[in-house]
Amino acid sequence: MTNTIKKITHYFTLILLLASFSIQASHSIPTENHHQPDISNPIMPSTTHYAKPVNDEINTANNGAPYPPSAAMHMIQIPNKSLTDQNDYRLITLPNHLKVLLVNDPQAERFSASLAVNVGSFQDPKDQQGLAHFLEHMLFLGTEKYPEPGDYQSYVNTHGGSNNAYTSSDTTNYFFDIKPSAYEGALDRFAQFFTTPLFSESLTQREKNAVDSEYKAKLKDESRRNNQAFKTLVNNNHPYSGFSVGNLDTLKDRPENPLRQQLLSLYKEYYFSENMALVLITNLPHEEMATFAKRYFSDIPSKQAPTKHTYPALLTTGQPQLQFVKPLIDSNTLSFQYQIDAQDNNYKTRPTRYISYILGNENEGSLYASLKADGLINSLSAGVSPDYGDNAFFTITAHLTNHGLENIDTVAQRIFATIGLLQSTPINPMYQQEGVQLSQLMYNNQNYTPPQSLARTLSAKLLKVPATDILSSFRIEKAADNQHVRQLLKQLDTNNLLVQVVTNRTFPEHWAQQKPIWQIEPWYQSTYSNNNFSTLFLDFIRLSVKNTHVSLPEKNRFIPENLDLVTETDTTPYSVFQQPGFTFWHKSDPSFGKPTAMNFMAVRFSHAANTPKNALLNQLWSRLYNDSISELTYSPYVAGLGYQFYPHANGVTLRTSGYSDKQNTYATWLIDQIFLFRPSTERFDQIKTQLTKDLANQKSRQAYGNAYSALSTLITKDSFTTEQLESALTELSFEDLEEYIKDARASFDLVGYSTGNVTKEQTQALAHSLHERFVGRLTPKDPVEIQSKNIPANQKMHYSFTSTSSDNVVLYTLIDTSQDTSSKAITEKIYFALLRKLINSRFYQELRTQKQLGYIVGTQDLSARNTPILGLLVQSPNQNTVTIIHAIEDFLKEEEKQLKTLTAEEFSFTKTALLDELNMTAKNLSDNALEEWHQIAKPSSDFQTKTAWIDALEAIDRADFMDFLENKLSSSSISRIIIHNQAFPAELTSQYGWIETSPEQLTTD
Repeated sequence: MTNTIKKITHYFTLILLLASFSIQASHSIPTENHHQPDISNPIMPSTTHYAKPVNDEINTANNGAPYPPSAAMHMIQIPNKSLTDQNDYRLITLPNHLKVLLVNDPQAERFSASLAVNVGSFQDPKDQQGLAHFLEHMLFLGTEKYPEPGDYQSYVNTHGGSNNAYTSSDTTNYFFDIKPSAYEGALDRFAQFFTTPLFSESLTQREKNAVDSEYKAKLKDESRRNNQAFKTLVNNNHPYSGFSVGNLDTLKDRPENPLRQQLLSLYKEYYFSENMALVLITNLPHEEMATFAKRYFSDIPSKQAPTKHTYPALLTTGQPQLQFVKPLIDSNTLSFQYQIDAQDNNYKTRPTRYISYILGNENEGSLYASLKADGLINSLSAGVSPDYGDNAFFTITAHLTNHGLENIDTVAQRIFATIGLLQSTPINPMYQQEGVQLSQLMYNNQNYTPPQSLARTLSAKLLKVPATDILSSFRIEKAADNQHVRQLLKQLDTNNLLVQVVTNRTFPEHWAQQKPIWQIEPWYQSTYSNNNFSTLFLDFIRLSVKNTHVSLPEKNRFIPENLDLVTETDTTPYSVFQQPGFTFWHKSDPSFGKPTAMNFMAVRFSHAANTPKNALLNQLWSRLYNDSISELTYSPYVAGLGYQFYPHANGVTLRTSGYSDKQNTYATWLIDQIFLFRPSTERFDQIKTQLTKDLANQKSRQAYGNAYSALSTLITKDSFTTEQLESALTELSFEDLEEYIKDARASFDLVGYSTGNVTKEQTQALAHSLHERFVGRLTPKDPVEIQSKNIPANQKMHYSFTSTSSDNVVLYTLIDTSQDTSSKAITEKIYFALLRKLINSRFYQELRTQKQLGYIVGTQDLSARNTPILGLLVQSPNQNTVTIIHAIEDFLKEEEKQLKTLTAEEFSFTKTALLDELNMTAKNLSDNALEEWHQIAKPSSDFQTKTAWIDALEAIDRADFMDFLENKLSSSSISRIIIHNQAFPAELTSQYGWIETSPEQLTTD
C-alpha cells in the first residue's frame, strides 16, 4: 500500500501515452493504491529499460563443431495452467539446444517474442561495471543482415508494435510485439541480435554516451541513491555491491583492451543457445511457430551447458551493520534487511510468505495497526528480495512520520518484538492453508496477460525453472514445511541484520558504536555513514523480543465461497435505478470467464475542487478516510477484494473490484464508513504534514514527468500549480476540513455503476440499499467538465517549471487552438495521431541515436479533450536549451519536406497500424469498465466513442492527410508551447519571438 499523492490537477491522457515512448525507458507515475489487489496476474513482469545496437567476429556457431544429429523436434505440453487461461503451451528444443516455449494465444492481436539470456550485471568485469547493460544497448544498433542502427526499432514501430529490453543482476531480456502480418520480418531482424551483431566501433563509442545519459537521468532518484548507498554495507567481493548501470567512467577503452573487444568477449562468453530461453506467442498452430523458431534461431551459437555462477555470502563478519543516509527529499525511512538463504528454488511452497504475511499484516491488532495508531508510521511492508547467489534479503521497511522518527526506538522495539513473537510461537497451520488457498484461487482466476508481458516473464522464468513447472511456479503448490519456516525465522537474527535509516532530520546516533563519519557514495553522490551496532542497541534488541502487545491475524472471513458465473449478458450499460439526485447503471458481463465484478460510486457536490483550498480539503478528506479504514480493509484485500477512494473535480469516487461474491456487501460497508467517518485533530495534523512533504517533493520526480504535469496545469482550466497548493495548504485548519466534509455530506448527488459477474437484480438491490441511506440529502448536481483553456492562436510561448534535476528537459508541443466541436475534434486528433506515428521512429533515431542529445527522447500524442496536441520531448544531461530546441525545429523542418513525398503505401501502412490499435478488443473486465465509467460520469454518455474514432479514421485518405499537412500545420490556428526546466535563453526571445507565459496569463487571455 502506498501513500503517494495524486496531483490534484487533472492529468490528461498524456500520462498513459508515456507507455508509447520510443525510448522505452521504464518509469512509473505515482498513484494512490488503496488495497487494490491484482487478483488477475500472479504472472507479473518487472521491466526496466531501453532501446539499443551489433559483427562478424562473433558468429562462431557451436564453436565450429557440427550440431548433434536429431530427429524431428519433440513437442512437450506444459501442464498445470490456470483454469481461466485459454492459451496452450508447448516446449521444443532446437538442434542447437535452445529451449523454446511456444504459446498459442487464441486472443492474440499482437504477436510477441522474448529471448532471455542468463547474464546480467553480476557478470560485469570488475573494472567495467555496466558492461552487460551496455551490451544490451549495443545489440539494437545493427547486424550484418540489417546494418542500419534503427532498422529493427523502425520496423517494429511502423508495423504497430513496440520493443524493449532490460538488464537485471543475472538476466538480460529482449522482447517485442507486432501486428501478425509483420511477425516473420520482426523475428528475422530480432534473431540477428544473437547471431551476427556488428558492434561497430563508431557506435560503440557513441552509444556509451546514451548509457551515461541514462545513468545521469536517475542521479537524484531516491531509490537508486539509497540502494547504492546500501550496497556499501555488503561484502565488496559480492557482485551485488557493484554499480550496474555504467557510465563514461566505467565504460572506456582499457590498455590493450578496447571497449569493443570487451563487448565481444562478454558476448562470446554468455550469448550462446544453452544459456538462453526463447518464448514465441501467436494465435498460430504450434507447428508453425516451431518452424519459425527453427528457421530464425537455429544459428545461435551452441556451447557446453552453462556453468552455475557461484558467489560469496552477501555479508561478512566485521562488516558495518548500521547505515545512516541523508536524502534529497523530506522523507523518513527505517529498513531492516536480514540475510537469508536463497529462495528461488522454493517456488512450490514459498516459506517466506508465512513471515511476510504476519509482519506486513494490516489488520486490527497487527504490528502495522499498533504503529499507525500511535502516529509513528505512514506505511509498513515486509517481503523478500530476488536471490543474489546463495542469499537473499528479507526486508521490513517502515515509512516513518516525523513523530515516528522522534520515537524510532519504539518503532524498532515493536518490530523486533513481533519477530520474537513469531520465533517463539508454533507455526500456525491456518496461515499456511490460507496462503495455499488464496494463491491457487488467484492463479485460477487470473486476468489475461498481453503477449509481450507474458513472453518476457516466461522467458526469464524458463532460465531458472524446469519447463514443466513454468506455469505452476506462479502459485503456491503446497504448504511450506514447518521446519523450513522455522529455519528462516532463525535467520532473522542480529548477526544477519543490516539496518538503514534515511532522513534529513535527526539520526538515532545511540544505535551506532561510534560517532557517524560521513562519506559520499561515488555513483549517486548520496551522503551516508556506516557503523557497527552499539552495545546499547544490541541489548535493546534482546529486551524487545520479550515484550509485545501485537496479536496474530485471525481467520480471513472474506475468502470468496461462490465462484459461479451469472448467465445474463449485456452489450451496453443501462440505467436500472433512477431517482432525483441518484442514478445507478448496470451491465452484466461474465464474458471474461471469471467471477469478478467492479462497482463505481461517485458522490458529487458543487464545491469539490473549485479553489486550491477546496481541492486540498478534498485530498485531505480522501487521505484521512483511507487512513481510517486501512486495518479493516486489509483482510478483504488479501482475499481479492480491493477498493479505491479518490478525489476529483466533482467530488469523490469509491471503486471496488475483485471477486463478485461479497463485493456488494463490502461496497455498501465502505459507503457507510464514508458517512460515519469522523477525523481526529491528531491524524489531521499528521496527514497534512505528509501532504506538505509530498507537494514539496514533487519537484524531485523525474524531470520529464514534471514537464507533462506542467503542461497539464498550464492548459487546463481550474487547475492549480504546486506552488498555489503549497501556499493554500499552510492556511488550512481542522475546522476547515470539518466544515468541508459536513457540507459535502449534507447535499450531493450519487452516480453508480456495477458491471461484471453481477445480475440486474443484484445491482438494483445495491442501488436501492444505498438510496434508502441518503433520502433527504440527494440533490441533482450539474457535473463539472474538465476543459482546456482557450489558447491564443499562432503563438510561440514557453513555460518554466521547477525541478531538482540537473538534466535539461524540453517538451516542445504543437497545439491546435481552433477548439473544434467534438465530432470535428476527433478527426483533427486522428491527424495528429497519424503524424506522430509517421515521425516517431525518425525523431528517436536522429535526436537520440545519431545526435546523442539524451537518453530520454520521444514523441507523444498528447491530445486532450477537444485539443489536438503533438509533443516532442528531450531530456539531456549535457545539452543546453538552445541546442535542443534548434535540433527539434530542424527535425520538424526536414520532416515537413519528407512528408510531402509520403507514398500511398506508407500512408496506408500507418493508417492500418492505428486502426489495428483502435480495433483491439478488451481482454479483461477493467478494460471495458473503466472506459464505460468514464462515459457514465460525463454529463452526457456516449458509448460509441471508439466506433466514432474508427469510422472517422476509415474515412480519411492520403489526400485528406496531405491537405492537413499543407494547410492545418502551417495555419494560424497552430500554436507552439515549450515546457522547460532551465533558464530560457534570451536569444530565443529576442531573435525568434518566444514569449513567456503562465497558467494565470492563459486564463486571462
